Amino acid sequence: MSGQPRSRRLAQLVEARSNGAGCDDAAAVVLGPQRCALYAALGVPQRDWWPLARWADRAATGEVRAALHAYADVLVADRCRLPGDDVVSDLIAYDADGDALTADEIRDIVTALLAADESAVFDQPV
Repeated sequence: MSGQPRSRRLAQLVEARSNGAGCDDAAAVVLGPQRCALYAALGVPQRDWWPLARWADRAATGEVRAALHAYADVLVADRCRLPGDDVVSDLIAYDADGDALTADEIRDIVTALLAADESAVFDQPV
């Protein structure tokens, strides 16, 4: 995996965690199956999916982007304390050539994923 472009490695990580990530029928109809699978892969509690989806739809505004950053910070801090079987925990544990991701890099990746901003997500140091 180390010889692949960074964006491809991140895409593979997200895809691997998204496979089999389920959501109920109502969430799939309202939020879409891709967004449900992404939130599940990130380890976002289902109770937060709807508010995050509303924020993501307005992520271009500075206030909403700040709220997504704050949410990502809390999610990352929670996974630092109690790692899970999710993308956020994988990013925290990621270490390529002895160079782990910084807290800011992890927050930026998670925020971009929460906002479903693929151009920002796949231009990250993973």
